[in-house]
Amino acid sequence: MSEARRFSRGWLVLIALVGSLVAMEGLLQVASWGVGAVVAERGAVGSRAGAVVLCVGDSHTFGLPLPEPDSYPSQLQLRLDAAYGPGRYRVVNLGIPSVNSGFVAKRFERQLAQFDPALVIVWVGINNLWNAVDMDAGADPWLQWRRRLQRSKLFRLASIAWYSGTGHQYEDEGRSGWFEGEAPPSGVVKGRPRLPDPGPRLERDLVGMGELARTFDAPLVLVGYPLASQAAITRAIERAAGRLGVPYLDTAAVYAKARREGHGIGELVDERAGPHPSALLYGLVVDELMRELRPILGPGPSDANRAPVQTSDSGSD
Repeated sequence: MSEARRFSRGWLVLIALVGSLVAMEGLLQVASWGVGAVVAERGAVGSRAGAVVLCVGDSHTFGLPLPEPDSYPSQLQLRLDAAYGPGRYRVVNLGIPSVNSGFVAKRFERQLAQFDPALVIVWVGINNLWNAVDMDAGADPWLQWRRRLQRSKLFRLASIAWYSGTGHQYEDEGRSGWFEGEAPPSGVVKGRPRLPDPGPRLERDLVGMGELARTFDAPLVLVGYPLASQAAITRAIERAAGRLGVPYLDTAAVYAKARREGHGIGELVDERAGPHPSALLYGLVVDELMRELRPILGPGPSDANRAPVQTSDSGSD
């Protein structure tokens, strides 16, 4: 075979391969558009049974120092079961105490690929004030490219196949979400000073997570912190929500309303591991969260008859 014919055949094979990939991408995009149109017509996301609601963040997501049933993801699971029926949504708690936004943002792409969530709730940022471990979420030079490529259905399928083979320490009956081989990620890196203003970096991490969630077609909700001492971090979270155009849950307003209604600080704040919401305050946060989620998830058949959330004794004052 002549050199010219071999060259010509190589080009034909390449053109056929590229054409096949383009055709597959087109079919997947059309199928995705059709499913999206049906979901939009029904006015809800996560119509498949067992659709995952992914909760990522720090100890406020984990529920420290309360027993697991009192954490907000567990209380949210009860409310979703009451509103939409058991089995419609599965709430996954990937909160890890002490982590900062950089740690969460670095692992977010893998979590999206592994869980394929119908909805993501992010509550992180307060540890940016002191924890410098894994802070630089933007250190991955390929992350921006992968965010763009995730718009391709073929690339997303390849990502899911790739990440599904990696180990994960999440347990269905438990909570928290670091990956196989990782140690509990907290501490201050020697020689690296505390950031005088952690807000810009937190805002950058949250915006990056929101953009990534969008490529996975996963609606995102950002959650702020309830106490006045946490206001600077909360403002950065609110700014990120505004930039992304996503819902923002103002837990400071929930806390203030509870105080006006006569609840004492000891009823709302658990100080055993630093100030964290009590089971009661988490329940009130979930009440407000459900109002934010209904426009996303749509009305549930049992919404009007939902049962009150029952929580265990948290030991709070």
